[in-house]
Amino acid sequence: MIATLCAVLVVAGCATTSPVSFDDHSVRDLSGRITAGGEVGVLRLIPGDCFILAGNEIETVNAVPCEEDHNAEVFAVLDLVDTEWPGTQVVAQVAENGCVDRFRAATGHVFDPVHVAITAYAPSEQSWDDDRKVLCVVTTHDLGSVRGRVTK
Repeated sequence: MIATLCAVLVVAGCATTSPVSFDDHSVRDLSGRITAGGEVGVLRLIPGDCFILAGNEIETVNAVPCEEDHNAEVFAVLDLVDTEWPGTQVVAQVAENGCVDRFRAATGHVFDPVHVAITAYAPSEQSWDDDRKVLCVVTTHDLGSVRGRVTK
């Protein structure tokens, strides 16, 4: 259990209320899968979206079809409860536990911290009034490029 928790990174403040967080310049098919890449706001990302992760603070990402080189994939989106700001530690713990708990159902695989990392992008105190979503993202440890989808 300790190894699993050490491999999960929670990043707060990824989503802001800026309109760019809601942009989606990708092209999607009727099922919602990205068929042509483009800049996508983090609040528009859905499970199965692949992208190129460039840094810890994200508001938009370069989304690509999963068949192309990428280094990150959204495997779950959690909605947090509508309460007053509970504090950074509480949000981080809920995000971490929620993402780890959903990994197997989303991918069909047991989370193995030796091969992949999970990053939970959670709202910050500044974005809390308008954003209650946690993005659960799987990456390789070295952020190396991969092709294909890990989600079912």
